[in-house]
Amino acid sequence: MRIGIDIDGVVSDSYPFWLQELNCHYGKNIPCLDDYNMHISFEVTTEDMNNFFETNIERLLMMPKPIPGAKEGIETLLQEGHEIIYVTARTQEQKGLTERWFAHNKIYYKNILFSGFGSKVDFVKEWGIEVFIEDYQVNAKLISECGVPVFLLDASYNQEDTPRGIIRCHSWEEIVKGIHNLNL
Repeated sequence: MRIGIDIDGVVSDSYPFWLQELNCHYGKNIPCLDDYNMHISFEVTTEDMNNFFETNIERLLMMPKPIPGAKEGIETLLQEGHEIIYVTARTQEQKGLTERWFAHNKIYYKNILFSGFGSKVDFVKEWGIEVFIEDYQVNAKLISECGVPVFLLDASYNQEDTPRGIIRCHSWEEIVKGIHNLNL
């Protein structure tokens, strides 16, 4: 199968690191993110949050560790003959940092598609992606509405009910098992 995989919150354990950095920057002590739109949790404008990320982008993209089990799960899927295509909301300008992070963490990458603030659905259709692994519930819903099964990696900020076509998983082990159980 051709498997689409998001990066932040799915392969890179970005959000705990970002939360730590944001708490330090804004002088807050927010224990966990309950909204994907972090500016809401920190009570700042989108512009202010974007400026923080632009100013600190190298550190924010390079420092997070991989999600536990992500590297092993990806290796298992590759060994089984699946094709991996990363589809990220990162921008094309972040390509070099993204590739450096993958190389540094010794995680396979070949195709990385950068949607920026655009829709991942276009890439899913264009590349013929048959299953997707995501953490952002809005993207998961849009992708599943195209008839593509989505494995939603559980996070504090995606606790809404999961509609049909979205399978909530609590680990990469569950994701790999779920992919094995698909009858596509």
